[in-house]
Amino acid sequence: MRVPAVLVVLVMALAGCASIPDKGDVEPVKASPQDESQVRVYAVPPPPNASAGDIVDGFLEAMTSDDPGFAMARRYLAKDEAHDWQPQKVTTVLGEAPDLEGPAKPPSADQPGLTYQMHGEQIATVDEGHVYRPLKPAAYQQALHLIQEKVGDHKEWRIDALPQGLVLGASDFQRNYRPVDTYFFARGDGWLVADPVFIRQRIDPLTRMDPITQAVNTLLSGPTGWLEPSVTSSFPAGTRLAKGTRTLQFDDSNALTVPLSAAAKKASPDVCKKMAAQLYFTLRDLTSTRVGQIALRAGGSALCSVTGDEALAYAPGNASGRSDDAFYVDSDGRLARLRPDDRHGSDKDNLVQGPFGDGAVKLDAVAVARDERTAAGVAQDGKSLYVASITGSGDAGDPLATSAGKKASDRLSAPSWDSRGDLWVADRDPDHARLLQFENGASSPVEVRVDGLGGRRIEAVRLSSDGVRIALLLTRGDRTSLEIGRVDRTGTGADRTLAVEDLKSLTPQMETVTAVSWAGPSRLVIVGKEAGGVQQVRFVQADGSTSDASVLPGLNQVTAIAAGDTDAKALVADSEDAGIVQLPSGGNWQAVVDHGASPVYPG
Repeated sequence: MRVPAVLVVLVMALAGCASIPDKGDVEPVKASPQDESQVRVYAVPPPPNASAGDIVDGFLEAMTSDDPGFAMARRYLAKDEAHDWQPQKVTTVLGEAPDLEGPAKPPSADQPGLTYQMHGEQIATVDEGHVYRPLKPAAYQQALHLIQEKVGDHKEWRIDALPQGLVLGASDFQRNYRPVDTYFFARGDGWLVADPVFIRQRIDPLTRMDPITQAVNTLLSGPTGWLEPSVTSSFPAGTRLAKGTRTLQFDDSNALTVPLSAAAKKASPDVCKKMAAQLYFTLRDLTSTRVGQIALRAGGSALCSVTGDEALAYAPGNASGRSDDAFYVDSDGRLARLRPDDRHGSDKDNLVQGPFGDGAVKLDAVAVARDERTAAGVAQDGKSLYVASITGSGDAGDPLATSAGKKASDRLSAPSWDSRGDLWVADRDPDHARLLQFENGASSPVEVRVDGLGGRRIEAVRLSSDGVRIALLLTRGDRTSLEIGRVDRTGTGADRTLAVEDLKSLTPQMETVTAVSWAGPSRLVIVGKEAGGVQQVRFVQADGSTSDASVLPGLNQVTAIAAGDTDAKALVADSEDAGIVQLPSGGNWQAVVDHGASPVYPG
């Protein structure tokens, strides 16, 4: 293996006094608002008389650095190519750093130079708009061509043909990039929707912006193309950061002032607060401490500000349940609240009121509305969908929908509520498969058009807390995949039409996914396995990105999974081996109910 002499890899460690001071005044120390990786890669120029192989190795390593403008990486390129290369065009992510094959000599003397082939397994890309796209693992091969070009008074090897963009192994990608949720308003609604993107972990080599400034700049650029039809931004058209802004810092009270261009002055006071709320939610996960206030300025004048409490009025998922309770179906088909300290599974005090709690309707699957006053349940035969109060007496009435499927597995899926109080369910009847929505959980159903199904059947339905995105488990043959789509709503009442558009796969690397639940504004928890692997419970972002840290402690034979809208709520699962179990933050799976099924949080 060739060891390139063109890079210095520095492991940053704490340095300074080795003893504890025993005198002097106490002084406040201002902590950095974002985490810094302890590993930094610094590129150095190619050494004189470097071999062609050293030039290729050095260039690949230099692409993994934070070198300003990738200036050092460009020094490995021929003059014309150094000018034309666009590292921001696309970032290609491979499972591991690319392997090299070569050099290969040209086929004839008329074609001077040497060619090296880069090999690897491509797993994702990040485009110029910071959008991450997972891919089904596939072979990657691209050529690097070298010539000898005059440098000073002699000739040196340089790369004169290469693919645009960066090529990084997964570990280098995770070291250099981090996910950020930018936030935009759902069209026609007053709450925010998360739009995930990737920015540089440290200073961006091209813009020289720090991570906070990068996040603000990306937000001001507008939503990603996939989400844009369903969201709007409060920032007036043309609003940008004030010219020359590259660093934004929180003050000692955790307040941040964001200088904007003159276009921001067009916003009314109410709209300005919505702009500040977008910034608040975009930046809150970038800091190690709670964001206290976001203030906006333009042209030297203060525009408005919002505190964290004020921004919560626009919070994603603000229609979520009032309590921290999960729900489940007990061994007698009744709906009960999940009490973590109760291990009986049929305690009368835990049962909800109404027909779902007294056993009048025996349940197989359930969904609790976000106001925790109403629930929807699929009866044990899977044929009928009912909606009933869980806070008062009464009967379930006639079913809202019925399925003619011949088997229970070919009938109704578990239902799901969106943030508007509308109910969704899939009929899995092979002869009449359809996705249905019931406005306010009570009206006649509307059949939802789903673009891009391609003959696949909807196995499970989960609406995001903002109601803009829908997660679907889609089955063809023995494979079930997870995809999300945008919900397009037109009209109201009897004239309303609904469609799920632009399906995109979140798990192309998984052989099958058997259960899914939203786990926050831009994250899902799934149960599935990769080809040749074992069942895993793991988190996946709404853009399909994952990390090794997203794999959760092992659990066998999981048939259902439920997560709340915040990390404060424990994950809950149904395991054939252990019954209903929960995973508290920082802990391990704990058995809660010996006999039960269909655990859910409101939604």
